[in-house]
Amino acid sequence: MYRLLIVDDEPAIVEGLVQMFQEREELELDICKAYSAFEAIDIIKKTKIDVVLSDIRMPEKNGLQLMDEILFYWPSCKIIFLTGHNEFDYVYTAIQKNVESYILKTEEDKVVIGAVTNALAKIEDELKNKDMIDKAREQMLVMAPLLKKELFEALLLGESVNDLLSEELFAGQAIKLNRDAPVLLLVGKIDSWESGMSYANKRNALYSIRNLVEQYWPSVITSEDMVYENSMTVSFIQLDSNAGRFQSEDEVIDWKGLITYLKGNLESVQNACRDLLQTDVSFVISRGAVEWDSIHKEFELVKAMIKKRWVSVQNMTIMDLGMANGLFKDEPSKTSANSDDFNKRLRLLEKKLDEGDEGQAETICKDLIISLRNETTQNYLVGLERYYAFVLVFLAYMNSQSISDRTKDHMRIESFAMMDIPEDWTTVETYYIGLGKQICIEKKEQVENGEHLLVERIHRFINENLGGDLSLARIAEVVYFNPSYLSRFYKQLTGRNLSDYINATKAEAAVGMLGDMQMKINEIALKLGFESPSYFTAFFRKMKQVSPQEFRETVIHKTRK
Repeated sequence: MYRLLIVDDEPAIVEGLVQMFQEREELELDICKAYSAFEAIDIIKKTKIDVVLSDIRMPEKNGLQLMDEILFYWPSCKIIFLTGHNEFDYVYTAIQKNVESYILKTEEDKVVIGAVTNALAKIEDELKNKDMIDKAREQMLVMAPLLKKELFEALLLGESVNDLLSEELFAGQAIKLNRDAPVLLLVGKIDSWESGMSYANKRNALYSIRNLVEQYWPSVITSEDMVYENSMTVSFIQLDSNAGRFQSEDEVIDWKGLITYLKGNLESVQNACRDLLQTDVSFVISRGAVEWDSIHKEFELVKAMIKKRWVSVQNMTIMDLGMANGLFKDEPSKTSANSDDFNKRLRLLEKKLDEGDEGQAETICKDLIISLRNETTQNYLVGLERYYAFVLVFLAYMNSQSISDRTKDHMRIESFAMMDIPEDWTTVETYYIGLGKQICIEKKEQVENGEHLLVERIHRFINENLGGDLSLARIAEVVYFNPSYLSRFYKQLTGRNLSDYINATKAEAAVGMLGDMQMKINEIALKLGFESPSYFTAFFRKMKQVSPQEFRETVIHKTRK
């Protein structure tokens, strides 16, 4: 789904264009609107825009000035100008700046729709163009210097930056970042791996994502990016000192505003990953910029956020710790286990239990128990240590508030009381396979319940904000979704478009308000977010096949009877 922004200082024109494009459902557009260039700038600072349809002559700031702002934030955005006059100077300037189209307001609707359709087709062609992914693959082959990677890995593990750079090994290491300025952390993680994917393919996918992130960073960003433990990408971000944006007059950086803007860029990265790599990836941003010696603590919090995501099935999320709103506790994740084969399989067991994959969890559990049985006969202490680690995977679920009493009852606390090597491994295998099955069943139930709760949260927000901003971008922000993915996800869950639910809800609210004879129709229109009574009338007629006034007269007639 692409996002269209309509800008004009005449509300009637804006509303008419909005209605016209809403009726063209085959275009699948998320439509935003603004009644001035300044209002449009507020929107583009927060939301990724694909196509802009704008009046070229507006008071205070005209369309050409607005275009400069648009192209700064979203360089690939397609811009279409509308004007009431055939002015050569404006046309020439627009052409010089690569404006997509220049249309007279007197043109028929089909000409305007055609211009937007052509702009969308160009965007599709650009996405299908393999140059970007080829470039990403080429860059993947040129690995970051090993010393630089080792330096940043040490920072993530809690080493002091001053101590590291004072060592002869790292003393001459050149990095793009200013170590006297704070950094923002961004962590990306692939939502799910294909079954049986090799180590090399996983590594290649992560490096492709890392390179795509680098390509989408705006010019105001300086960053160092890396792949960490072959499981996630990590970016260390600073605002360019000469950026001139996202800073107050006293040069204080507006980190919140910068993070909001970066989320729009990450939406593009996610869409590119899905279209070009056939991979869904989620991102978590730190609470704000942190000093270098605090990078480790912030990184642990980000990993905790990834592990404790609100709904385990929720793909393509973009979250920052500063907006978690209490959904997650700020507690660091445990130190990761050594990367030997046993611990890799143990982490894979955790992952399959989290996903509710009963079959894979059983297979891995059997494999681990065979390994434990063999290990204990060769090295009792090593076997005991690994047995503890295996049992703790299940104990962690017992300590989780998300696991119900019926699973905890199945776990039988007394079974964990004697942490000695068991004599009967067959009984142990049966017990833990059964326990894993119970956990997987509950995980699946949680996913289904989580999906229902998500839909309820979306519906609640819509019902509570009928007169406010109900753009796809705003709703996605509330539920921490990628806006483009949200509409597909909602339709998959409910079987209908999100816009259909919004329109139906507004129509039913209008029916209730029209029954109150004290309310004027223009007041009802404003309460439901319509800028003009005429647009509200057209909307209501489309939904109910009568005008608001005709509907009200019908209500009065029935009442008198």
